Amino acid sequence: MSFSSSERAKMVALFHELGPDAPTLCEGWSAHDLITHLWVRENRPDAAIGAFVPALSSHADGIARKLRAQKTYEELVDSWGRGAGRLNPLRYADSVFNAAEHFVHHEDLRRANGRTEPRDLSRAAHAELLLPLKLLGTRLLSRSRRPVVLEPQGFPPIVAADKRRVSEQGDAVVRVRGTVAELLLWAFGREAARVEIEGDASAIVRSSL
Repeated sequence: MSFSSSERAKMVALFHELGPDAPTLCEGWSAHDLITHLWVRENRPDAAIGAFVPALSSHADGIARKLRAQKTYEELVDSWGRGAGRLNPLRYADSVFNAAEHFVHHEDLRRANGRTEPRDLSRAAHAELLLPLKLLGTRLLSRSRRPVVLEPQGFPPIVAADKRRVSEQGDAVVRVRGTVAELLLWAFGREAARVEIEGDASAIVRSSL
């Protein structure tokens, strides 16, 4: 079982345990909102794009409302838990497409409901999250006013927002240390992440995708 599929299975169990009204770290979202987002993202790309294109947001909202009228919370959880259908190309790119998404949203659900301690993930799991940290984490931090050097435990440093290549001298940078998983969670704007920041934290800008 891949890391992303393992996270999916654990989330399904936690969604059922906590119920639709449980809070999440996503501001204003309940567990019901979160599972709706996950289902739409995987099964209705025409609606998922509404998160990035404001003109399509009403279309996305309409699909989400229709979906919740058609399926109960439990049905949504179980449907999403079975993964993408055979004709859905995402079924064959689960590890690449979903590793970061599933990890971050699993933590959104865990940490908003009393499971605040970081999990003891394997090195293999951290290695799988390293690519999303390099690709997405650097993009999320690209507007920072100083270079941000991410220092994941056990892996080489990753530099973001180094527009003038000053990080080569180690001058005027902000260093953020933690596990790959916690750095990824932090880069996605989750204040519950356990990281250590050295330098001018006010220079850091974490954007949305």
